[in-house]
Amino acid sequence: MSGFVKWLAIALIVYFLVFPLLMLGLAALTGSPYTASGPYLLDGFGKVLSDRAFYNAFLTSLVLSSLTALGSLALGSYFAVIATRMDVPLRGWITPSMVIITATPGLFYAMSWSMLANANAGVLAKILTSIGLGSVGQVLNAVSWPGLVVVSIFKVTGFAYLFLIGPISASDRSQEDAAVVFGSSRFVAFMTVTLPSLAPAYLAVGILMLVFGMQTFDIPAVLGVPVGIQPLSLLVNDYLIINVRPDWAAASSTAVLMTLFVAVLVCLQIFMLHGKDFASLGGRAQNGPTRPPRSLGWLVSASIGLYCLLAIAAPIVQFVIGAFQPFFGLYGAWTLGNFVTVLTDRVGVTALRTTLLIVFIAAPVTVISGFLMAYAMSRYQRTLVSSVARLGSWVPATTPGIVLSVALLATFIQTPGIRKLFGSPVLMALALVVGGIPIAVRAAESMVAQVSPDLESAARVSGAGAFSATFGIVARLCAPALLGAWLLISLWMAGTLDVPMLLQSSRSQTIATYSYSLFANGQTSEAAAIFVLFIGSFALCILLLTALAGLAARLRNRVAGA
Repeated sequence: MSGFVKWLAIALIVYFLVFPLLMLGLAALTGSPYTASGPYLLDGFGKVLSDRAFYNAFLTSLVLSSLTALGSLALGSYFAVIATRMDVPLRGWITPSMVIITATPGLFYAMSWSMLANANAGVLAKILTSIGLGSVGQVLNAVSWPGLVVVSIFKVTGFAYLFLIGPISASDRSQEDAAVVFGSSRFVAFMTVTLPSLAPAYLAVGILMLVFGMQTFDIPAVLGVPVGIQPLSLLVNDYLIINVRPDWAAASSTAVLMTLFVAVLVCLQIFMLHGKDFASLGGRAQNGPTRPPRSLGWLVSASIGLYCLLAIAAPIVQFVIGAFQPFFGLYGAWTLGNFVTVLTDRVGVTALRTTLLIVFIAAPVTVISGFLMAYAMSRYQRTLVSSVARLGSWVPATTPGIVLSVALLATFIQTPGIRKLFGSPVLMALALVVGGIPIAVRAAESMVAQVSPDLESAARVSGAGAFSATFGIVARLCAPALLGAWLLISLWMAGTLDVPMLLQSSRSQTIATYSYSLFANGQTSEAAAIFVLFIGSFALCILLLTALAGLAARLRNRVAGA
């Protein structure tokens, strides 16, 4: 890597991924993101720490994140054990289902559940009423504390499962088998032998789940706000929109305190694992075969089907049904009027077009940037560029979306040239690229590490340049993981609400901000219709690109054959 390229990469990573945290701190001290000069005061922190709403929001976030982490870890572990150790019907459904629920944007997942578990008009209430259990349907209300917790657990279980299945499948089973030989049951052996050896993995995943609960914005905005549930992420937003004049000092100070709390969680993990040895060197049964359960195998399969039905199929079906209803709750009368409404709304069409441009331009930029950062971390270890790339890849992951939005706003406003882009789709796309970097890096990191540097060395010896060796060999071998990352990042960019909220304008909305405004105004069916339109347009574009790629490949083969 040449000196110019190295320092340019470091400068870009620091500016977009590290510098915003510094600007966030300055905004908290100056009381405004529009100036970085003094006087530097602690008035914002004083106001927040003396505001009872802050402590109520902190307690709400702590309770929600703790319950979400515990529930998702339990469900994720349950399904990971089934997927790796049990030979039961429907076992093959687990991993695809977890990928689907992970990729589903939180905003639309929460909106679908608010429709599905609606006591008066939801599909669940209608079904229960039809079989004489209408009183039960009146209790099943997603817009409540229990509903918020259950929906959050369902959503986060996908992440917990994908993080845990690797350690659980790779755990050494020889010690567990020895405990079974000496009379212990398989369950007791797993809980007392295998599970303690997985403590680092569980602690790391648990911290991540706590962080997710602390920074969640979309789900509480839909299921919590109507009943007065306000976590810290929503408090930051309220400081900026409730008053005629935004209280930037209080919002920035709350954002800084949220970031510090997340840093404390990470330090707690390091402290708890420091000096402890969790190694379990492999025995011959490290990757043993799956076994059918001794009893109640049908119940295990039923639990898989029930989770897939409740967590995935039912919300999707309800969302699609809602898009074709004249107004939400009217069954038996179907219309395309909701699609006509959003397609004749200039703001709606602009939001759809902007989102598709972001998906097919900003998302690939994010994937390429993440791949290059993962490449630097793997090939230039123990160098400054590797250390900066590793730091930059984790900062957005541990920063709540609304906090990242405030930090990027303060950064962009203070940057000459870029500040002129405020309110444009370009600036919002840059913010979404920053937020999506951790996903891209995590997707590419393991694949890049598996590609031997010898392949690049051989290409260089044969006359290939650095660009050709990197993208022609490493990137091509990592293509499946990168395509998966692009799909995940595209759906995240389309559905995230908190990151673009402070950077949007009437000409740069995404379908997330547009549909949420419709939903908040009671236009539930129109909100569902715009998301169905996006999914249809997104799928059509992918089919067209796939067809063009296939046609280009056939033309190349014909030319080569000739």
